[in-house]
Amino acid sequence: MKRGASFAFVLLLVFSPAAASETVVRGRVLALDGKPVAGAVVATTGKDAARAETDAQGIFSLDVGNQARFRIVVRHPGYYDESLSLAAARTGEIVVHMTPLIRQNEEIAVTARRYPELLAKIPAAQTVVSANALAERMAANITESLTGIAGLAPLGSGGFSLVPSIRGLARNRILLLFDGCRIVSDRRTGPNASFVSPEDLERIEILRGPASIFYGSDAIGGVVQMFSAEPRSEDGIGGRVHTGYGSVNGETAYGLSLSGRQGAWGFYVSGQGLQADAYQSPRGEVAQSQYGQNGVFGKIVYETEARRVGLSFLGGRGTDIGKPTQTSATKPTWYPRENQNLVHLSWQEKSFAGGELSFRAYADPNFLETRAQTIAGTGYVSKDSFSRTESTDYGAQLSFVRSLGRALRLTAGIDYFGRHGVQADLREESFDALGALTKSYEETAYDGGRRRDVGLFFSADYTGIRGFDLVGGARWDSIVQSARPGGGETELESRQTPVTGFLAASYRLTSRLFVFLDAATAYRTPGLSELFYTGITGRGMIIAEPDLTPERSLNWSAGLKWIGGRVYAAVYGFHCAIDGLIDRILVAPQTYAYRNVDKARIRGVELEAEIHPSADWMLFGSFALLDGQSLTTDEPINDVPPARLTLGGRIFCGRFSAEASALIQDRKDDPGPAEISIPSYGVFSLKADYYLHPVRIFLVVGNLGNRTYIARPDPDAMEEPGRGVKIGARWSF
Repeated sequence: MKRGASFAFVLLLVFSPAAASETVVRGRVLALDGKPVAGAVVATTGKDAARAETDAQGIFSLDVGNQARFRIVVRHPGYYDESLSLAAARTGEIVVHMTPLIRQNEEIAVTARRYPELLAKIPAAQTVVSANALAERMAANITESLTGIAGLAPLGSGGFSLVPSIRGLARNRILLLFDGCRIVSDRRTGPNASFVSPEDLERIEILRGPASIFYGSDAIGGVVQMFSAEPRSEDGIGGRVHTGYGSVNGETAYGLSLSGRQGAWGFYVSGQGLQADAYQSPRGEVAQSQYGQNGVFGKIVYETEARRVGLSFLGGRGTDIGKPTQTSATKPTWYPRENQNLVHLSWQEKSFAGGELSFRAYADPNFLETRAQTIAGTGYVSKDSFSRTESTDYGAQLSFVRSLGRALRLTAGIDYFGRHGVQADLREESFDALGALTKSYEETAYDGGRRRDVGLFFSADYTGIRGFDLVGGARWDSIVQSARPGGGETELESRQTPVTGFLAASYRLTSRLFVFLDAATAYRTPGLSELFYTGITGRGMIIAEPDLTPERSLNWSAGLKWIGGRVYAAVYGFHCAIDGLIDRILVAPQTYAYRNVDKARIRGVELEAEIHPSADWMLFGSFALLDGQSLTTDEPINDVPPARLTLGGRIFCGRFSAEASALIQDRKDDPGPAEISIPSYGVFSLKADYYLHPVRIFLVVGNLGNRTYIARPDPDAMEEPGRGVKIGARWSF
């Protein structure tokens, strides 16, 4: 039996003579952080099973007799089982890495501050979603993959284009990264990374809270960082075929990936596809909720003890992605095409001048098309509007990390993010009842758009005081954005030089209990579209505002974490004060403009827990309660979700596992100025999977009670999908 995340165990084969009559397996069992796992049971399978137990150093010795080929299983009450098949002719010393039952265990390394650190040490609220969890959810996109995480909620009117909101902040206030590369979108709600397939990810890390010190603008609310799948760890070639079907919208998913390694060289390559019709709510079909997404991803890696070099390409093609709204029947809006082409180079010198030097560079030529129609009372198209925004986004990062003694680690670096050749073109045509063209015009909303963002950052991490981890840092940016509105000769320019910093401390109260406190400043500069784009959007018309100033925030948070072998529990409190909040203002029917409108405050509390009474079952839950208010008008602000509670349990029985969960959201009776009130709701879901080597079968039943509900206080929000079944299969070879 094998369960847990897709962390591959590493086999180090050391050939040694063995007696002709018997085979002795010797090796070590280690946790993910390299510490020995004592008391782990190592046993062979079959009728005449042999058994051994690891000592304090994680070492074991197991006599398996004269079997030519055999399977061993490693079990420990605090970890998922691991199993591997061995041939007697190749048996020597092996190393098995075990995955802890608790997904947020202190052995898990995260990269919130650009450098891998153990999760328990991070003085922030951070969650890791493993590849195994992503596979079980069979989510269509990244936003859907993050359901159930404390403090996270989807934002938008509905369908495939929802974006993640963290602690009440979204609309380009959440930074999305793919292998450290910025993902930018000219959608009004911000990027949603729909072109990234969850099938190609090793994990997702979600940082809840400001991170401008390390990432600059757009990280004022948090960071969602996606890490692509890695080549296999052992020599050879393997792969995976997957397929899936969803009943609520006829979704079909399919994909093939191959992974290989030969010595220091490794590769991973895949092709993924996803197609769906409009989904069904309990009240009927929801128009303009269809989508199509296809993509390819390839990566080549060269890695030794001293160096790691990687080169990758991600190509995503979105087609006919609908935007369902209350007016879809008379004013349908959709994205006919979205095209992404991300090329990424990374270089890491693990021993450079007494430290570690990392460099990455990337470029992403991309475009997005938006189309909107007006349907007249007799059913003909009276107006057809089209826009296309294209650009080349690129960046580079250079950072250096060095430890001075055992107690002090310094990190410094420079990064650059740019956009070049950004252009937005518009076309609108009007027709009479016979379909004849009566009016047509074309214009350029803006062209020659550019962004140049240079940032310098420095941080220090000191652990010289027993039990304490003290961290601080600062960053300086120079941001220049310019464009020619209307395609004319006059160029408008915006310049900003923000400075940000943070200070944090964590303390280990006991071997299991950690407490932290942090304070930080952050900012978000308005994007090119907010400054210069006037034209159609998925919500109607938008009017640009070149005089927008950056949003700046002052934040503090505190947290208490209990991290045990079978129990993980955490509680967080946070306060975010934003000066110059940028929001959309309704200036005419379906016509909006941007303004710096508020000094605002968002505060809240989050709880999350995961309990394993035994290795065969677990309980989990999360809760978030937020409050957002304008300090200018004392009124509620937009995008702050109502209280949300997630509860669930999971059982493991041999090759089979099943999970039941509930998502409960309170009513929203204090909507922001661009929102509406919505009632509370509760949705129940089931998941199950069965592993029959080499095939794994997944089943998800969503909205088990076929509940009709509105999930977001968006005036255009549609009913969510009704009861639906997803079934999928993975064949690994």
